Amino acid sequence: MTVAALLALVDEELPGIPRHPAPRIPRTHFSAKDSPMNASPVPQPRPAEPTPTDVLPTVGALIAWAHAHPDKAVRRLGDQAHLALGALRTRHHDEQELAKVAAEEAELEERLAAVRARKAQLGGQKRKAPARDYDAAEVRAWAQAHNLSVPARGQLPAAVLDAWRARDTTEADR
Repeated sequence: MTVAALLALVDEELPGIPRHPAPRIPRTHFSAKDSPMNASPVPQPRPAEPTPTDVLPTVGALIAWAHAHPDKAVRRLGDQAHLALGALRTRHHDEQELAKVAAEEAELEERLAAVRARKAQLGGQKRKAPARDYDAAEVRAWAQAHNLSVPARGQLPAAVLDAWRARDTTEADR
């Protein structure tokens, strides 16, 4: 099967897909004898225009012809072409959908980055609690040993913490 025949099959099976047409480059047979120095003053005859019999049949007509053909090899080729077109159609559809999903993913990632930047801008920085220079259990034990009232849980009173911090100076004086 030629490339032109495969393209015709794809064009017939997938007519809605836009394709960029390849530029038509006329075929010229050039040789050294065709140079301007050796050119004949008599123009060469132009090739004949293709007749309607030279035009390839549509893909559907070609496959229908192959399916109805008495030759088993032609029917097999028709089946192969039909399967190949189906596989190409599926692959093409999947690749188009994958491209759409990838584009949507990139767009969403950009949007998410913008939203996170805005959130960081509006939220500011959270304040952290100052680091403790004491162990609460140790301060409670010390306060109870020195007959100071301390809650069993929660924040320690500032007076107790001040007394605990000052303990080194008072114990060193003794």
